[in-house]
Amino acid sequence: MKIKLEYVVLVIVLLSVTNTLQATNYYVGLNGNDDNPGTSPEQAWKNISKINQMQLDAGDSIFFEGGQVFFGSIKFDSKDSGTSKKPVTIGSYGRGRAIIDSGQKHGLHARNCEGLVVKDLIFIGAGRTINTDFSGVFFSKDTLPEKRLSFFRVDNVDVSGYRNGGIFFKGGSNTDKGFKDIHITNSIAHDNGDKGICIWSGYNTLTKPNFWPHEDVYIAHCKAYNNSGNPGQKGHTGNGIIISQINRGVIEYCEAYNNGWLCDDPDSGGPIGIWTWDSKEVIIQFCESHHNKSNNGKDGGGFDIDGGCVSCIIQYNYAHDNHASGYGIYQFDGAREFKDNIVRYNISESDGLIGSYGALNLWATNSSGGLKNTLVYNNTFYVSSNTGGACIADFPADDSGKSYIHNMKIYNNIIVTAPGKTVIDIPIPNDEWTFKGNCYWTCGGNVKITWNKKTYTSLEQWRKETNQETLNGKPVGFETDPKLKNPGHGGTIGAPTKLTALSNYKLQSDSPLIDNAINLKSVFNIDPGSRDYCGAALPQSSGYDVGACEATQK
Repeated sequence: MKIKLEYVVLVIVLLSVTNTLQATNYYVGLNGNDDNPGTSPEQAWKNISKINQMQLDAGDSIFFEGGQVFFGSIKFDSKDSGTSKKPVTIGSYGRGRAIIDSGQKHGLHARNCEGLVVKDLIFIGAGRTINTDFSGVFFSKDTLPEKRLSFFRVDNVDVSGYRNGGIFFKGGSNTDKGFKDIHITNSIAHDNGDKGICIWSGYNTLTKPNFWPHEDVYIAHCKAYNNSGNPGQKGHTGNGIIISQINRGVIEYCEAYNNGWLCDDPDSGGPIGIWTWDSKEVIIQFCESHHNKSNNGKDGGGFDIDGGCVSCIIQYNYAHDNHASGYGIYQFDGAREFKDNIVRYNISESDGLIGSYGALNLWATNSSGGLKNTLVYNNTFYVSSNTGGACIADFPADDSGKSYIHNMKIYNNIIVTAPGKTVIDIPIPNDEWTFKGNCYWTCGGNVKITWNKKTYTSLEQWRKETNQETLNGKPVGFETDPKLKNPGHGGTIGAPTKLTALSNYKLQSDSPLIDNAINLKSVFNIDPGSRDYCGAALPQSSGYDVGACEATQK
């Protein structure tokens, strides 16, 4: 077979060109010069503006000199994209993290990009009260490619001083596909205005009932604190970590605290420490959310599964000292279908410091059929004398006399309250609520349960008249001291990887709740999981225990 010489030469030339197309590292240093090639620390550029003039290729990296301050806003567009195997990276070199002081502009705005890594940087804005709606690290999509933009990594980033927010992924209203494969890790968003960490889409998901703009989100080992909310702004403002319109996501080992105190819109709900809405299969676990606030009398809670959520789980978390409930389950007006969500193996201490909030609160409109098929089991709730409302309460959405909560199951929880506090307040049960296997204790006082606008002062009285806390015609549930080790004194852990060390809510060896929980697997075909809040395997002995923590066997 004969091969033309011209063809051989062409192949050799193409191979030669391909081999020379290698990724380039660029450097920006305090003593650099924009006339330099920028390809080494010794020949670094000096200004951010030089970067914005470049078109980066897949695999290229930009490194700022650690410990130094650089003024300006970094801007990427779709031509600066990378891939999962060859991402475009921006970070620091030398000692410490570089500081990007962007003033009244975005710290980094990546518009219609993908394949990006942002790491080892500090972003500082002009201040959360400066009336310019910019974010620290901002990814936006406002074009119409028929795909989700993919592969984003934000790691070891500190963002503060931005009115709009810290780390923000925003999908546009004119495109149904947003972002996927997002990892935000080891990062801090603090002293911002509207939010700390946020993923959102402006697309109207009601037009696609089984479609979510974003996919595959992972947020871990992050902190969101002192994000105040913007006074005078419409809607809830001052959230810690909020993700929405997501199919598959995990938030774990995160801490949110002291957020939301300036949210003041009287016509809106308030902020939450860590929450999700309009999402499917999102798990929030191993997190601490505490001392979150609001200034409009609404919310300021710890954790929340909100409107339009399907098959989401809140588990192994610690909420305490929040203005509103430790755990919220809500379906707002206009939301998509809400169903099959779970709250399990969590602890709430001294939540509900304003209004009628408590440890667990529910509120539902009739949007898309209301709030359906929710499981709440094996949690431990402690209501202090400072708590305003009942431990578990439903807030009716309107004055119609109807409830939009359907098939609500409450199993194997411990409820401890200060004397005189209400344990349960369900004004419109409508046979949609089921309580079985729970322990109620008011520190020696009478148990107070408000049910269908009637108040009961003992578990036995409530059981007899409502058939709650019965199973196969036999009484279940407990009105007794659960013998917790030191309830009400958990305080702040401040390190989510150490939440399992919270021993205050473990059962003492003589607790009547040991081995006396309902076996959810055998009785209701509910898989209780493999571990409890403290990390102990389930079960520890012949039976399951009531509450968030199993009594470990010696």
